[in-house]
Amino acid sequence: MAFVAIVKPTHICNLACTYCYNDDVRDPIMKDNTLNRVIDQVVLYASQLPQPIRKIEFIWHGGEPTVPGLRFYEKVVAQQKQCSNIHIENSIQTNGVLINEKWLKFFKENNFGISISIDGPRHLHDRFRVDGRGRGSFDRVFAAIQRVKDFGLPVGVCIVISRANIDHIDEIFDFLIEHNLAFNIIPLNRSGSARENYEDVGLDADEYGDAWIRMYDRWFESGDKYVYCQDFVLKTRAILQGKPADCIGLAHCADLNVSIDPVGDVYACATLSGHEETRYGNIVESPLVDLMHSSTALAYRDREVDPHCSKCKWQHVCHGGCLARSYKFFGNHHRRDYYCPSLFKIYEHISRRVLEQGFRIADPCEGHMDKDHFATVPNMPPPSRSDVVQIYSSSKPTGTISIPVVVEM
Repeated sequence: MAFVAIVKPTHICNLACTYCYNDDVRDPIMKDNTLNRVIDQVVLYASQLPQPIRKIEFIWHGGEPTVPGLRFYEKVVAQQKQCSNIHIENSIQTNGVLINEKWLKFFKENNFGISISIDGPRHLHDRFRVDGRGRGSFDRVFAAIQRVKDFGLPVGVCIVISRANIDHIDEIFDFLIEHNLAFNIIPLNRSGSARENYEDVGLDADEYGDAWIRMYDRWFESGDKYVYCQDFVLKTRAILQGKPADCIGLAHCADLNVSIDPVGDVYACATLSGHEETRYGNIVESPLVDLMHSSTALAYRDREVDPHCSKCKWQHVCHGGCLARSYKFFGNHHRRDYYCPSLFKIYEHISRRVLEQGFRIADPCEGHMDKDHFATVPNMPPPSRSDVVQIYSSSKPTGTISIPVVVEM
């Protein structure tokens, strides 16, 4: 099992995306004492859990996580090296604009995973991913991707499906194939800058599924032109194993996932930052173990089962979808995901595709609602090629990384 901490050292960003999810207008950069407390408390809490924790994953997010500067992350690594009792991994979700050779050397020396946000070719990306002067950011972002690749480091990209690009799925996939980019896709959230103009930038509850399915089919049939997609792999694995394989599918995702903002406030998910009613408390003021047992935390860790979900054939792999999206769309994390119609179509489609290949769909795993047995994502590596049989492969495709999937940009 892995304990995942999404840490936001700042909400400041050097871009001004039209659909930015961030609801937190506070703009400090995390102080050294807060950073040290975050790392110490996360490691202490994870080390003392009754479930066997194989590793801790720190996902550095924002805002733009490179804004605090390289020195900040040098302190991160130095602090983590003092925690020798558990394996720690780091990854960063960034727009890439500030990444230069010094950053790349640091990432290489310290084994950081790198995921860069890009929404497809220039004319699609630049619709919504702009800077403070309204200028498109594609050239700067794509140049960053090339710098990472030229330095010999694996890089993945995160693509937000929005009104700007939903009708260009084939073009996006061709772009990814052309540049050999491992990727993850997520739907736009009704949050931050996208809240007031969601009708202009966002998606209907079921249309994301159509776009996802179109890209999945391109990926499934790609043959030698294969690139790794984390969401496709994990959801396919879930169908074949009969249990959830990604954070939004877990019955109790908040048990082993937390997010910590620049001042040390703790939440179930990075997208909830700034919403006082979702805040567990402050990690500088209280131990993480106390915060994880606060009334707010327990409400997120014990999400109620939506009546619709209890009757759904895919409950065992979905469990109501993303609780943070439920809060953002409905103000209630106990509701099922806004994208429920899409998720149902997605799981139905995956099951048909794998059955076509002669594979058996697993029965629901017994106890899939049990905290003790299903508190985290199964620790299985991604496949080495696109064939479904390789879902259980032992090797990761050369030049790809695991892309953070618990975060919405």
